[in-house]
Amino acid sequence: MSNTPHTACAVFTFKDQESKQKFIDFCNGPKGLDITRNYKGCQSLECYQKHDNDLSIVIWQKWNSQKDHEAYVKFRHEDGSFDFLGELVSAPPDISALSHLSFKSDEEQIKDIVNDMCDVDYKVGIRHMDDDCVFIRPSGNPLDRKGWEEMMSNEDVQVESSKLVSLNRLSVCGCCAYVCYTQHGKFTYKGMSNDDVAVFTSVLKKEHGVWKIVQGTRSTGRKPEEELPKFV
Repeated sequence: MSNTPHTACAVFTFKDQESKQKFIDFCNGPKGLDITRNYKGCQSLECYQKHDNDLSIVIWQKWNSQKDHEAYVKFRHEDGSFDFLGELVSAPPDISALSHLSFKSDEEQIKDIVNDMCDVDYKVGIRHMDDDCVFIRPSGNPLDRKGWEEMMSNEDVQVESSKLVSLNRLSVCGCCAYVCYTQHGKFTYKGMSNDDVAVFTSVLKKEHGVWKIVQGTRSTGRKPEEELPKFV
């Protein structure tokens, strides 16, 4: 499951100003947008009007998931809202899901993600991790996204510096990608200093236009003065 919000846009075109006002009154009433805002999974919504059509209303919405939005639309069909709406509009509502669009190439987007994963603030990188992401530690033990956040936010862990040393491999195939990179980090754990260089790999999946890390691994660290791993 992705932690990327589901964005949707609903466009309504009304028969006349009287019909539009009836819809606005409905939205402001007890069965209107307060129910929407408090419905499971609704993050936010905003209402607009087209400049070239004053009989229009556009409702832009963000939901936790597509499933939550679909459940809400189903609820509105069942509670009679769409029957009421059908009497007011000149055409069926245009309800569309929107996907994130980046003007950068897939390779550029993934390079940005790698840089964020090497940021000294773990919160910058963790937003690129899928909710179901699995991270394999050098011991071979798996760590989920929640476990990663708990580890990095623990008071016993203090990150002094973290930087990208090299991007070793990057391959994109459709909606999947693989990246391997080397990172140099300095941190303390329970007062014990660590200064090492490690190799990371990540498998990414593109969903609704957004790249997310679904699996990652970290090698055993080595001292900065030791010879760095070489990738031909």
